[in-house]
Amino acid sequence: MISRSVLILKWVFLLITILANGNPPEEPVKCSNNFTNCTITNSYGAFPDRSTCHAAEAAYPSSEEDIVSIVANATREKRKMRVATRYSHSIPKLVCPDGEDGLIISTENLNRIINIDKEEMLVTVESGVTLIQLIDEAAKSGLALPYTPYWLGLTVGGLLGTGAHGSTLWADGSAIHDHVVQMRIVTPGSQEDGYATVRTLEENGELDGEMMAAKVSLGVLGVISQVRYSLVQSPLFNHENILPENIRDLSVSC
Repeated sequence: MISRSVLILKWVFLLITILANGNPPEEPVKCSNNFTNCTITNSYGAFPDRSTCHAAEAAYPSSEEDIVSIVANATREKRKMRVATRYSHSIPKLVCPDGEDGLIISTENLNRIINIDKEEMLVTVESGVTLIQLIDEAAKSGLALPYTPYWLGLTVGGLLGTGAHGSTLWADGSAIHDHVVQMRIVTPGSQEDGYATVRTLEENGELDGEMMAAKVSLGVLGVISQVRYSLVQSPLFNHENILPENIRDLSVSC
């Protein structure tokens, strides 16, 4: 009779074998010619209705200034816009610009850690930074997010836009957006504003109502450029100490 511990070890070995053969999701945005005539899907390769989502063009800003220029041009031309993340992990068709003349704005190149304030326990990042980047950089300063979703390939903007969360009812809860204290978002503007506006939203600030709406906006209120998180002191362990290096890397791609 095989003991329970042996069975558990076999299941663990099987899981490691499956993970070792994992690959990152395919690029969700595919264009036939120089970022034009594009299609977009999610990391699962299909939307629930199995439809193909088309867009006339895809843009890859690498700074807030790039976002402002892209949003302004699209607003002037009255084009519909949607924001896509690096792996487009959401199941619903939130990234579809609704029509073949639409524009997809990818945050793939908005991937920088802007600042870490160890004393105030704050980190400011661009919206395309992945969860694993955020965790790693915060850990270097002895800091951590209180709770996180399970998949480390999610981006900061995607986490907020879809209300991603961990699993607890303790303290402020496990929703990632509950730990955001400031964000910068680029929205369409009037002609007087140059067709694009950069809004700085802060917790308990003058625009607190807009901050609450923008935290879980489903990507329809604008393009998030930067986010500032409130962190906590890092626990005594971290994922690098728990997981072997090869398994830790695969947790992003699987």
